[in-house]
Amino acid sequence: MTGITRRQFTMATAAGLLGTAIPLRAQELPRTYAGSTLNIMSRTSPPFDPSVRLGEEFTQATGIKLNVTRIAPSDHYAKLMLDWSSGTNAFDVSLFVYQWKADLAPFLADLTNVDKDVPGAPSLDLDDYAPKVLEVYGKNNGKLVGLPVLGDVAFMLYNKEIYKAKGLDPEKGPLSWEEIVARGKQTMSDGVYGYALPAGKTPQCYVMWSLLQHSFGGQFFDKAGNPDLANEASLKAIKFMAEQLQPISPPGNLTWDYNEVLNSFQQGKSAHAVMWAGGLGALSDPAKSTVAGKFGAVMPPGGALLGGTSIGVNAKAKNPEAARLYVAWLTSKAIVQRTAAVGTSPARLSVLRDAALGAKYPHYQALAQAFSAETFGYIPVKEAEQVLLMIADEANAACAKTKTPEQAVADLQAKTTQFMKRRGYLK
Repeated sequence: MTGITRRQFTMATAAGLLGTAIPLRAQELPRTYAGSTLNIMSRTSPPFDPSVRLGEEFTQATGIKLNVTRIAPSDHYAKLMLDWSSGTNAFDVSLFVYQWKADLAPFLADLTNVDKDVPGAPSLDLDDYAPKVLEVYGKNNGKLVGLPVLGDVAFMLYNKEIYKAKGLDPEKGPLSWEEIVARGKQTMSDGVYGYALPAGKTPQCYVMWSLLQHSFGGQFFDKAGNPDLANEASLKAIKFMAEQLQPISPPGNLTWDYNEVLNSFQQGKSAHAVMWAGGLGALSDPAKSTVAGKFGAVMPPGGALLGGTSIGVNAKAKNPEAARLYVAWLTSKAIVQRTAAVGTSPARLSVLRDAALGAKYPHYQALAQAFSAETFGYIPVKEAEQVLLMIADEANAACAKTKTPEQAVADLQAKTTQFMKRRGYLK
């Protein structure tokens, strides 16, 4: 059931690198649930390749078969919600991003005491996470509904080789959005574009809007608690995407999401891109990336958006104890240490601060610092994904020039207000 795209790591490379670390011995995991099967919903994104590969060792150790279905990020929410909310419950375990946790909470099992309730399960070591990370990624109304599997904040990347070729200082990253546009224009030539803008009706598009809107001083709600998405900062964010970034972006980007941005920067076709820390391992792999060792990473102008991915267990899983064992194993220190060794961005502070890993992946130290510093998140409302996709729809329309930025934000405000009234958030 597993589908691997050409943009992802090869399993042979991953297996070789993963095998260099200290394995979790088979006898450390119980075979109590041997013969059972877990259906797992994962993602097609490259950072999750190592965990799929390591799943073979879990099966060998426990006798539990893993059926992994990999979903494109843009389809993940809809397919997961349909499966669990309809009562189909085809999936026992799933990855999810934190802005979905309020929607998913009614269907998620409490993981607080997994290492006590499931004999032989590895310790959760919850104090190894930054408090904010554990709270944002995993907790809902005091219930631990997920455990972090990918620690992420958004970085601004720039291609040092392109900078050198155009007479720019490769050791000085851009400090403002205006500077990014100016440098982007300067770097455009011979099939190289200034910026990899994800302008599709996709999650990465609303990531861009969130970064810009926050940088421009925006807010989500007014003092009365009503949506305020047609404010000056929101308009400026969509205008900046449509009028400044879109003209220096590659053709075809009106359908782009995460993977397309990663691929464009990885192949040296875009001089700048916003990329999650989880993708920097793929970019640093010389076997797969033309920019390995040739790019810089700085915090985006205006602050760091907190991303990341958690994993949770369906409260109605067919094999609930086996599912909890798998989740505890996958997020254990030993396994996180191994996936981090191939560039999968960890959420555990002990791993991020590991000296050997830090020498190989310098952004790990920056990520640990970011987790302990001031970050910001997505719109804090239940069913946030629907609101965020409305933002992506309107930003896409402005970038495609089917609407003016003014029309786009006016429609966004109207749609969001109507949606929140229909859901009972507003009178």
